[in-house]
Amino acid sequence: MSLRLGRVAAGAMAALLAVAMCPPGSAVAAPAGDITSEGIAHRYVALGDSFTASPMTGMPIGQPVGCARSQNNYPRLVATALRVNQFADMSCGGATLRDLIASQTVIGGVNPPQFDALSPDTTLVTLGIGGNDLGLVGWMERCVTLDLTQSSCVEQWSPGDADLMVQRIDKIALAVDDALREIRKRAPQALVLVVGYPVVAPKKGIGCIPQLPIDQSDVAYLRDLQQRLNTALAYDADLENDNYVDTYTASIGHGPCEADGVKWIEGMVPDVPAAALHPNASGQIAMASDVLGAALSTRR
Repeated sequence: MSLRLGRVAAGAMAALLAVAMCPPGSAVAAPAGDITSEGIAHRYVALGDSFTASPMTGMPIGQPVGCARSQNNYPRLVATALRVNQFADMSCGGATLRDLIASQTVIGGVNPPQFDALSPDTTLVTLGIGGNDLGLVGWMERCVTLDLTQSSCVEQWSPGDADLMVQRIDKIALAVDDALREIRKRAPQALVLVVGYPVVAPKKGIGCIPQLPIDQSDVAYLRDLQQRLNTALAYDADLENDNYVDTYTASIGHGPCEADGVKWIEGMVPDVPAAALHPNASGQIAMASDVLGAALSTRR
């Protein structure tokens, strides 16, 4: 990273922190001063699922309401810090890879195909998707138990040598690769950032009640699945000469079993406003920092 870009990145990080310190639910004001990096701040399109939309972490914004986008989600924090000229947040809770190219019906209306926001003048794209195709949160919800010593539920997903969840990841990898190629067709000049998923499972040991009530072998399996999914996303990004944003590494030690004020991911029973098993407001700030750093340190 050049000296000039390093200074730009430092200014943008400071602006992001200033934005993040606004009272919950307050309007997010653009920071003063020019902290943009040439070539990425013209038009930003955010694509993704609920980890991008960030339900309940701030004032709801955008239509349809069923997409549950928050004013404090990482795309909006990044857009504000970069002072982008045009910003389109197409993310939507429950979105799968299919919803990139097809309409998604939600409470309050229909979210158009997310790719519809892409155009030849798009200069920055973030893509955070795949978790719903894998069914990761649903798997965790089915494995909930009040007895962490009981038998694992992994067997229902890994009968013999055929691991159904791993097979799903293989299919997701193929679909994400196709999606990245389509993004390149529609936005040939854009810097494309593939955003991974932050940590959900503890680094080791069993889960915790009531935040993550799943047993030790299920915790290990969940951690492995999430790392496999992130690895697939990173591989696709590299294959298509795009860029992967690792949100997992920085989030280690900030999972749902950590203390309030330390955790970035809420558990099954959130302690602060956020969707269960999703990033809270602090988690969105952390993801925004990762995305912003990648955007400013990568030049096409």
